[in-house]
Amino acid sequence: MLRRRLALAALVLLVLAGCATGPAWHGGGWFGSGLSPALEAQRARLAGALRGTPVVVEATGDRRLRVEVPLRHAFAPGRAAVNPALGAVLDQIAIGFKPYAATTELHIGAPDDGHGGARLVRERGASARDHLLGRGVPASRIAGPGRAAAAGLEIVVSDRAP
Repeated sequence: MLRRRLALAALVLLVLAGCATGPAWHGGGWFGSGLSPALEAQRARLAGALRGTPVVVEATGDRRLRVEVPLRHAFAPGRAAVNPALGAVLDQIAIGFKPYAATTELHIGAPDDGHGGARLVRERGASARDHLLGRGVPASRIAGPGRAAAAGLEIVVSDRAP
């Protein structure tokens, strides 16, 4: 009987210890996104700001924050200029990123739509980068541009290595 009570008490303590770390705990635990506190704060703010839009805001399995804007909302076919809808999303990313610029970085992945190949990908990525720079995001915190793994413009925010 005493053994069962001790085992139950130990289990309760383990569960409570896991809960005490909260949802933003870097290790992920049983609950939460698995993101660092800086990335979780950005994820929560972006998810709220972009609720009801087709923009995807998600934590990745490798503890990064991924934002994807569908191609039709990001760029006109064959064009590299930022559409107003993408501009609004990039503005929200810049607002949330600036307080964490010292500890995080952005990776831009731009899509091709079959109208320009690698040149269009570079120009679209540069256009998104320039928009973020114009909103105060430091150039040293923006990696890329590269080709998006997804069909839309992809911004991945990650913790910067110490």
